[in-house]
Amino acid sequence: MLTLYYSPGACSLVPHVALEETGAQFEAKPVYLRKGQHKQPEYLAINPKGKVPALDIGGCVLTENPAILTYIARTFPEARLLPSGDLVKEVEALSLLCWFSSGVHPVIGRFFGPARICDAPGSEGRLLEIAREGTAQNFGMIEKMLEGREWLLGDYSVADAYAYVFFSWAKALNLDVSAYGNYAAHFERVGARQAVQRALAREAEARAAMEG
Repeated sequence: MLTLYYSPGACSLVPHVALEETGAQFEAKPVYLRKGQHKQPEYLAINPKGKVPALDIGGCVLTENPAILTYIARTFPEARLLPSGDLVKEVEALSLLCWFSSGVHPVIGRFFGPARICDAPGSEGRLLEIAREGTAQNFGMIEKMLEGREWLLGDYSVADAYAYVFFSWAKALNLDVSAYGNYAAHFERVGARQAVQRALAREAEARAAMEG
């Protein structure tokens, strides 16, 4: 059985949603970032990077969202979670996932721990200003990608679930998202999917247990 290691509210929500979309049997094991469980020996033995997500596929543990999402999409092609059969479209999808992972996530992620980026006295304000500017630029590009379409790649894909996570973070951070009407509508569409609701419910239950 597949085992997903995730933390409630983290980017690991994306493969969590993807697995729900497939209808496959899997075990979801929470790793509480706020309690530092991702840095404990037990988890480092699973993923030495000390990050989520990690997906145990039975004797092999996959890490990094683009790789995990590609594996899920290719293992369960009937779910149509990524383009298939057209090399250009496949590579375009991979490019988008990589940008989300390496370009969008690190910028908005600075809001959650600026001291991890730079702990110099007085640096936090400027760092957050840069994060705000970079996030606005990234959201502007996503907004443009969604002009005249419901989904980022034409049909619904794991890229849409990835974009959903970033918008949810922006809302939780009280960032100004008023300029992104296409993106806001996309967020509502993704959030209405049953697979997303199931994953969110499981993560909310895990969060409640963590904080209880």
